[in-house]
This record gives sequence, structure tokens and C-alpha cells, in this order.
Amino acid sequence: MVQQGPDASSADTLEELRRVIEALPTMPKNIVDDARHEKVLSYVSAFIAQRDPALMHTMLIEWDVLGTFQVLTAACQFLVAIIENRSMEEQQFTAHDTLMTTLLESISLYKLIHTMMTDQDSERNRVAGLEFLWMVTDSRSERGAVFLQQSQLFFSYMDLLMDDSRLVRSRALDVLSILLDSTAQPLRILGKDALPASSMDLDRSDAQPLAECFKHLLEHDVLSLMTLTESLKALHVATGILDAMIKPLRQVSDTSASQFVDIILSTILWIIQAMQDTTKVHEPSGGHNAIVIPGYGKLAAKLNEPGFQDSLRTQSHAKPIRGSGSRGGTLPKTVVLSALKALQSLALLFPTAVEKSVAINVVLSILHNQQLCSDQRVFKACLATLPMALKTKVQNGQLLDEQLFASVMTVILGLIKRPTSGSTSLRLILAAILDFFESDTLGKILVTENVGQELASGLGLKLYDMEWDIRDNVVEFIGNLFVTGGPNHGVDWALKHDLLESIYQKLSDEEAYVRAAGVHAFEIVMRDSRGWNGMCLKNLDKRLSGQLPALVRDSEAFVRRAVLDAMVCLVSERESGSILMVNGTDLFVDAKFMSRLTLDDADWEVRIRACDFMAAVWEHCLALDEKADYRVRAAKRLKDTDSQIQEDAPPPRPSTWWFYDIKGDQILVEATQDSSRMVRLASVEALKKIKASIEERLDASEENNGGYQVFGDQGEEELQRKRSAGERGRSTKASSEHVSQQHPHAAFYTVLSNLDYERLDATTSVERLYEEVLNVERVEDVVMAESEKPNDGNNVLDCY
Repeated sequence: MVQQGPDASSADTLEELRRVIEALPTMPKNIVDDARHEKVLSYVSAFIAQRDPALMHTMLIEWDVLGTFQVLTAACQFLVAIIENRSMEEQQFTAHDTLMTTLLESISLYKLIHTMMTDQDSERNRVAGLEFLWMVTDSRSERGAVFLQQSQLFFSYMDLLMDDSRLVRSRALDVLSILLDSTAQPLRILGKDALPASSMDLDRSDAQPLAECFKHLLEHDVLSLMTLTESLKALHVATGILDAMIKPLRQVSDTSASQFVDIILSTILWIIQAMQDTTKVHEPSGGHNAIVIPGYGKLAAKLNEPGFQDSLRTQSHAKPIRGSGSRGGTLPKTVVLSALKALQSLALLFPTAVEKSVAINVVLSILHNQQLCSDQRVFKACLATLPMALKTKVQNGQLLDEQLFASVMTVILGLIKRPTSGSTSLRLILAAILDFFESDTLGKILVTENVGQELASGLGLKLYDMEWDIRDNVVEFIGNLFVTGGPNHGVDWALKHDLLESIYQKLSDEEAYVRAAGVHAFEIVMRDSRGWNGMCLKNLDKRLSGQLPALVRDSEAFVRRAVLDAMVCLVSERESGSILMVNGTDLFVDAKFMSRLTLDDADWEVRIRACDFMAAVWEHCLALDEKADYRVRAAKRLKDTDSQIQEDAPPPRPSTWWFYDIKGDQILVEATQDSSRMVRLASVEALKKIKASIEERLDASEENNGGYQVFGDQGEEELQRKRSAGERGRSTKASSEHVSQQHPHAAFYTVLSNLDYERLDATTSVERLYEEVLNVERVEDVVMAESEKPNDGNNVLDCY
């Protein structure tokens, strides 16, 4: 648990530990939190691991460590540490082990935990007892398993599974799930006996402790719960037990696992079907064929009994009975949610079994049931389950049942077109479609078949919906198709149906959220190479840059933020700053506007992004200059080797002058005095990077093969003659003093070199700001101070 323990032989260390432990109970609650207790617990646990009996006696008896831990997690971790550091064999007990055992007996741990878990008057105590069981079980150790078996704390676990509190039931199921997944002999811990072989058709040659446990759970616990038809709570618990069994099934032999999976899957589908009121559902014929449970065990015999499912269905739609600790009883939707969760686990771990089942038809039947799907949680669970179940139908790149997929898409398109579908429902539907695109086989069908056209048309209509949040969801969905590493076929589908043009039209939407979503979507598209090529093919790159001047002046700050993010992307990701420089507008050569945007915008996040944009402009233009410099030097070498070639035209005006045209140097320096710490931090970081880039090129320019020759209209030889040469590796201060004034960044570099970066860093450090606040005397301490002289300095007001 602890990698390296403290030095127990140090008296100072031990005294420090004692002081901390004794002070914990008296510390104010606004100082002491769970994290503080956990740190002390970790420290104490290190001493436990050293197995020093005298030290343990001092801490546990004299210091009363157990009484010190106002926090459940810390106390449970401490007890687990004791259990994990105790020998399992009594014949090999040392003095340390004896002390650990004596401690556990002295606090009557078994009785204490059992009392807490059975305390019907306190939900908190029951949860606390389960928390301890969860931690011991989650340790997944042999010592923990022995402790659980000896303590017999799991013998009455069924009472907790049927607790009136949903929180207690949920936690009890969590503990059971970990127990089945981590313990080799779960039946012994549960205090159960193996059932006779006749109770279930289980191959005895494959029998093993875990398989015996599963057989007992199915043929005894699940069966007994499902026969309590007057209690949907019992059915909910049964579904939870089935879900807890799925993950550990991977540890069972293939023969037994296949049998258990079929029974669990069929039972889950049977339960979902039983929760639906078939009289109010209109769906394709055959959808209500009763699920048949395979096998000849007691559970199969009961569930296959004629009329049993109908009786359970009738009970599920009766008025819920209020339990003593519940607010409204267990509802059918709660059972369906639990069953869908188990079905998702089966689809991920055992796809072959799900592929052979009618799981997709059962899920579709839920989507047709408006009573169940009126709850967004059920609707969300169904749409999350559908892609998982459909992917089990894909084998070797082929879809085994295309007609079924067509049926699914018909339902999906119907949900999209349904007038009552709100923005939340649409978002869930679009998330499911995104999952379809992530499948190579399903995504290819959506691109090539007519269903893809129908989907594009349906979403195109939603872009003009009266509800702005629906338009916003569709725009966001299209942009997410281009996320790096996202579905390839989703990009192909969006480009094929010209959805980028649809996004462009939304840049002028009347709702600011939609405008921002459109700009953000284009930012995502630009980062994808296929998306960028698609934009250029439709001339959307230039059309978008033409829209940016108006959008960056938008009245809403979140729109301006999105625009600046897109501008940074254009410059840094696509190296298309030339679009912004020569687009015919005055936005990007208007120094006053850029200054207002950076220094005067009311939104500090906009100001940060403006600083980021100018830093991106610097990097972009610097790269352009280096490319231009390479061309100039290549032309010079060519001229030297061929005297017939006439002299080249003067080098072009450096691109980096665009950075100075928009007063990027002045604006970034002034931004270091911004009222927002985050803006100051952004500007300082940008200036540091610019300074480093200039220094890097100053050093390189002193070598004959160095770069950065494009300085102005003067010839290269003249500039080389004026440049201070021969001083390699000189300091920053020397560089700033000797840099040639012909250098294009000479003035800016002088300003950068004169900045007090230590002071600027201090103004951006949150730790420094906190320190300054803490060091300032409180006003009331100064104002209310009393002087030694009578009636002098008495500032206590009459109202006090």
C-alpha cells in the first residue's frame, strides 16, 4: 500500500506523527478534509508495514489512532491495511500478527460491521458497512478473501440487496460484482452450499467453484427474486445480479460460459419484454414473440411457464407500492435501465451470443414504447445500446443482416423527423449516428446507400428548425465528424452531401450560439486535411475569411472567442495567413481595431485569444520569411555560377512586417499590464517565445551558412558587412547591445531585452498573489486596534 515507509527509529519522526494525530480531532472542519486524513493514514500505514510490535502498541493503544479517523474512507482504509499486513496462518503468527489479531478482536470488528450493515434506523451506517466490505473485496488479495470468509459478513447479503434504500441496494450490487470477479471461492464467502447437479444442466466435467456459484445465483437467488411478482424492486435486484455475473464469466471454461451467457442474455431480454405494455405499442409484427429461456433448470422452467410473463407485465404497470424508505417505489423504467446496462456489457464481452439473439428487435420495441421512452434516461440507454448490438452483426467486414440495419435506420429517421423530438433527444440520436459512422461497415453503408441521403436531408431540415438549440446540435454534430481520429466515412458522407455549405449558411444565423457553433465547426474541419481540401475545393476558405471581420465584432463574447480560435487555426495549422492579409478588408491591417480587441475587449478570454493570434501571426510570418530567404540565397548561388543570368530583383518586403502593421509588438507588451492575470500570462509567454526565436536567428546569422537574410532592400553583402560578426555564443545582453540596426527586429528586440521578466512572472504567479494577500494585514486588525492611551485609538463603533 505504501512504497516507502518513514524511519521509525527517529524520535523526531515519531513525535511529529503523534502531534499530528492528536491535533486532527481539534482542527477546524474548514481545514481538515478527507485528503488530510488520507495523508495521515498513509503515513500511519507505513508504520504498520514495518511490523514493529512495540511501535504498533504505542500508536494503536496509547494514541488511540482509531478514534482519530471524522472520515469513513480513511477508517476503512486503515482497517484494510491491518488485514493486509496480518499473517493468514495461525501457526506462523509473529508478535506483530498477534497484535493485529488482538486489535481486531478488541474492537469487535466482525460484530461492529455486522451491526452497521443491519442497522435499519440508519442508512448511513448500512452504507458505511458496505463501504468497508467494498474496500476489503476490492483489495483482491488472498488475505482479504480469508477475512471475508471468517467474518461471515456476506451471509446476509440478500437482505442488503432488498434494502428499501436504492443507494444501499446499488452499493450491495457493486460489492457482489467485485466479489464474483476477484474471488476464486465466492460460494464460501457467501455462505452458500453447492446445488445438486439436477438443478441445472451443467457439465460436471467443467464444473469449478465460480461456475457452481453462478449456478446457485441463477437457480436460487435470481429465481426466488423473480417469483416475487408483487415487488418490482425484487425484479430490479435480480437484473442487477445478472449484470454482476457478466464480467466474471470470462473466467469460466468456454463450455460453461456459453451456457451461462445464453441463459443470462435470454433472461435479460425476457425481463425487458415483460416491462412493456404491449397494448399501447405499435411496431412490426412478430415483435412480441415471447422470449424462450434455454436449458432445463428451474429458472428456465419458471420463466417459460405460460402466463408468467403476462402476470409480471400486469404487475409492472400497476401503481407502485411505496416502500418505507423509498419515495415512489420501483418503476418499470428502472428495471429496463438496469437490463439495458447488462445488455451493453454482453454486447461488448460476448458479441457472438448477442448477434444470434433478438436483442436489436427488443431494443427497437422499447423505442416504440412512448411510455418508457418518455424518460430521457431510458431513451439514452436504448440509443447507446443500438450501435453496440448492431456491431455484433458485422463479421469479416460484412453486415449479416442488412434488412435489420435498414429497419434500425428507419426508426432513427422517424425519431429525427418526429415533431416532438426536442434538442436533448436529438443530441442523443446524433450520438448514436456518430457511433454508426465509427464502424467501417456501417459507415460505408451510410455513405453509399440511399439511407445516407435520407439522413442528410433530415438533418438539413433540422438546420432550419424554429428551436435554436436543435440547429446548434446539428451544426455541432457535423463538425464532430471531422475530429482528428474520428470516423472516416463520416467525413466522406458530410463532403458528399455538401454539409460544409450548410454550416457556412449558419454563420449568419440569428442566434449567437448557432453562429459560434458554426465557427467552431469550421475550426475542427480546418484541422482535418480532407476537410480543409473540401473547403478549398468549394472556395470556402476564402469565403470564411471574408466573414470573419463581421463575426469578430459580434456582440456576444463566445462568438468572438470562436472566431479568434478559427483565426489562430488558419494561421498556425493551415499556414494560410495570406488569406487574412490580402482579403481586401481593413480588419487585419487595422492596428487600432486589433489593439481594442486585445486590450479593451470586455471579455478576458477574448483578450487571451487575441494574444494567441498575434503570437501565431509572428510564427507564421517568420516561417514565410525563412522560405523567402531560402529562395533569395538559392538565386544568388545560381547567379554566381552563371554569369549570363541577370541580377535578381530586390528581396521582397519581409512578411513579418505584417506583425508590426497590426502593432503586434506594442499590443503584446501593453497586454503585460492587463487587469486579468491570465491575459498577462498569455502575453508574457508569447513575448518570451518571440524573444527566443529572434535570438536563435541572431546566433544563426553569424555563421556563413546561417539564415534570415531578408531584411530590406539592401544587398546581402552590405548587410553582412554591417553585421557584428565573429562573436559566437555571446550573451543575450551582448546580443541586444551589438545587434545591427539594419536587422528588421532590432527595435522590437531591444524592447524585449529590457523587459523585467522576473517581475512579470511574479505578477502572473497565482502562488505569489496568494502570498501577497496573506501577508497583508487585515483591515479590522488595524482599524479596531486599541491604544495604550485612554480614549486614543478606540475605534469600536457604537453599534458594537
